[in-house]
Amino acid sequence: MKDIIGVIFVLLSFLGFYLIENVFTIEPQVTSGNGNLGMLIILLLSPIFFVSYFYTFKKTREVFYKVQKKIIKALILSLLLLLIVVLVFLNIEYTNELIIALGGTPSDPDSRIFRFGWFNQYTNSIYFNLYTFLLTHILAVIIGILSAIRNKEKR
Repeated sequence: MKDIIGVIFVLLSFLGFYLIENVFTIEPQVTSGNGNLGMLIILLLSPIFFVSYFYTFKKTREVFYKVQKKIIKALILSLLLLLIVVLVFLNIEYTNELIIALGGTPSDPDSRIFRFGWFNQYTNSIYFNLYTFLLTHILAVIIGILSAIRNKEKR
């Protein structure tokens, strides 16, 4: 039962990231004067995000505590770190494309987000997108693996 609840939290977390990216982020070509409604959703969903990360960490630690071969742990950690590098580059590319579409940064007078700051209704998707969802959960997995290794070495 606990696993089903944990999986539901991960799915709700994914849904939250999706909604923030696709519903509560204003497209660059649209003019919005309503403020950042995404901020309210982010605040409301933050507990779900944290429970999702904790479940991912806890389940990973539980699974990897049982794995005996260090080479398997090392291989999985290496692959996850490589995946993180790829996701970081993809997220940087995504961010750069959005900034170009917005006409520049918040300090550029010709930008749609001039004087808005980096966190606004046009830039929510920089922080909440598929890449950041995967990055944060992979980090929870890595921390879970390292925790399992550390706990195993202590015993």
